[in-house]
Amino acid sequence: MQMWTALTTMLLLLAAAVAAASGATTHGGCLPSCGGVDIPYPFGIGPGCFREGFEVECINSGPVLAGTPLRVVQLTLDPDESQVMLPIGWQCYNVSDPDDTYNNWDYGNTTMNKDGVYRISNTHNMLVVVGCNTVGFVASKRTEGGADASAFNTGCMSYCNNSASAQDGLCDGVGCCHVSIPPGLTDNYFNFREYDHSTMMEYSPCDYAFLVDRNNYTFRRSDLKMNTKRTSPVWLDWAIRGNSSISGDIPSCKQASKTDQYACVSTHSDCVDSTNGPGYNCKCSSGYQGDAYLPNGCTNL
Repeated sequence: MQMWTALTTMLLLLAAAVAAASGATTHGGCLPSCGGVDIPYPFGIGPGCFREGFEVECINSGPVLAGTPLRVVQLTLDPDESQVMLPIGWQCYNVSDPDDTYNNWDYGNTTMNKDGVYRISNTHNMLVVVGCNTVGFVASKRTEGGADASAFNTGCMSYCNNSASAQDGLCDGVGCCHVSIPPGLTDNYFNFREYDHSTMMEYSPCDYAFLVDRNNYTFRRSDLKMNTKRTSPVWLDWAIRGNSSISGDIPSCKQASKTDQYACVSTHSDCVDSTNGPGYNCKCSSGYQGDAYLPNGCTNL
């Protein structure tokens, strides 16, 4: 009997250690991770495991934002960020008529914001345009209502005198340019101006544009012929942005605390207004750690 009790205790301690090692706090019975990526609440996999707008699917042993092909690299509660892999935009010119792309393009249209919780981080990411005689833009789709209703467009131009103009490691307007992006970008797509490529088809047959973590891209001359299936790591800012009962607005902390949808349910938790778009996030109070979105999710350090 004593041996059985000791064995049971050891198994319980081992289970607790495994749960702690996963780093994710979830509802009971929900998967804490997928493909080595922690899935903390309000994110979740499966019915009853996520807050509306935060569903993640585990497909082919890897997490994706639900309803999209976008692979999730990282989800964090503090800071309130997600890193995902986004497609690039591109257009390639026709050899027989190098001033026209003849619909040979993909504008990298990204739809990930059905419930409006994500904004593309303007502090972590930049827009990169690659090509010779290339003008590329990123544009966000218009969101409905309030101060967040504006659509955004921003871009830059790169140029080459010849095949040797572009230099590895430089993205200053020759073969490659980059520009900061504004806050508030949501679902997005890329667009280009068409220019004659007749003198550069051998070394720059296409134009490319993509968002990328500003610390995760270095231009190489070979990128003038990059794989159009390439994806790039992009940081998203997320927040609780919906379920307001006050004049239909997306709630701030002050507004949300008066509703039955208030997300900061843990004791020893604080509400912080979002800095990228409307809405709010929940944090454990000073001296506590854990998941402020779960009852009793914040515990002593």
